[in-house]
Amino acid sequence: MTVARRPRALKRGDLVGVAAPAGPVDEERLRLGVAELERLGFAVRVADGVLERKGFTAGSVENRLRQLHELFADPVVGAVVCARGGAGTIHLLPGLDRVLLEENPKPLVGYSDVTLLHLEMERLGLTSLHGPMVARELAGGDTAYDLASLWHALTGEGHPYASGPDDLLALAPGKGEGVLRGGCLSLLAAAAGTAWALRSVDEPTILFVEDVDEKPYRIDRMLRQLRASGALQGVTGVVFGDMKGCAPGFHEDYRLEEVLLEALDGFEVPVALGLSSGHTTHPNVTLPLGVRARLECRGEEASFEVLEAPVE
Repeated sequence: MTVARRPRALKRGDLVGVAAPAGPVDEERLRLGVAELERLGFAVRVADGVLERKGFTAGSVENRLRQLHELFADPVVGAVVCARGGAGTIHLLPGLDRVLLEENPKPLVGYSDVTLLHLEMERLGLTSLHGPMVARELAGGDTAYDLASLWHALTGEGHPYASGPDDLLALAPGKGEGVLRGGCLSLLAAAAGTAWALRSVDEPTILFVEDVDEKPYRIDRMLRQLRASGALQGVTGVVFGDMKGCAPGFHEDYRLEEVLLEALDGFEVPVALGLSSGHTTHPNVTLPLGVRARLECRGEEASFEVLEAPVE
C-alpha cells in the first residue's frame, strides 16, 4: 500500500500561512480565524492580496497563485491554511508550480473547492488535510471545528481521529482498510476526465465523499460519473460526510441512503454515512488524505479510524 510523503510536523510558535485560492473572503471572519490560530499557539502570516475581490473569486488568478507559491516557497512557513472555499480554484491549476510544491512539502488545509488542490497534492505523492478554514470554522472558535483531529493532523501530537459510537450510520456491511482519498463530490465529478481528476489506482482505498445542498438526483449522477471514469477502482470502503441539505424533500417517497446504495450497487464494500468533515453542522473534523484508514460496518453501527499521522 503506497502512503503519501509526509511534511514536517508543526509545533507551537511555528508560522502558519493563510491563502485565498477560491472565493472572496470576509475581513472580519478572517480576523477571527487568525485570532483562533494564534490562540492555538501559532504565528500567522496572511498572504498579500487575500482580501482582493474579482467577481466570485478572491482576486485575479495571478494574485491567488502568487499567494500559494510564496507561502510554499518560504521555508519559515510550516503550513498553509485556506481562508475559505467557494469557487475559482480550478483557474489556478494550469499555472500551479507543482515542482515548487513537491520540493517544499507542508500541510495544506481546506475543503470544498480546495478539493482540487488536494487532488494535486495526491498526484505529487503528498498528504493534505481536509479540514476547517480560517474565515469559516476557525472564525467560529473551537466549537465549530474538532480541535483534537486538527491538532494531531498538524503536529502529530495526540491520537489519530476515530469516530465515536453514534457518529456514523452503517449503510452496507463489511470491513475495509486503505489509503484515505476523496473530498467534495461535486469537485471530484467536475474533475473527472481532466488532467486533474481523482486517479484510478489499483491499491486499496477508503473513499471519503461529502457535499452540501445537492439534490439526490445530482448525487446519484455524480457518483455514477466517478464510477464510469474508473476513479472508484480499488475502493475497499466508502464513507460519506453529513451530506448537509442533500436529503429528498418531505414529499418524496425515497431516502438519500437508498440513492447512495443504488449508485454504489455491485461494490461489496462497507458504506457509512455521517462523517462530519467539510460541509457540516457539527464540529468540522480534519481528515488526513493520503494516509491509511479503516472502515467497519456491522448492522446499523459503523466505525471509522485514521491509522497514522500525516506529518512526521
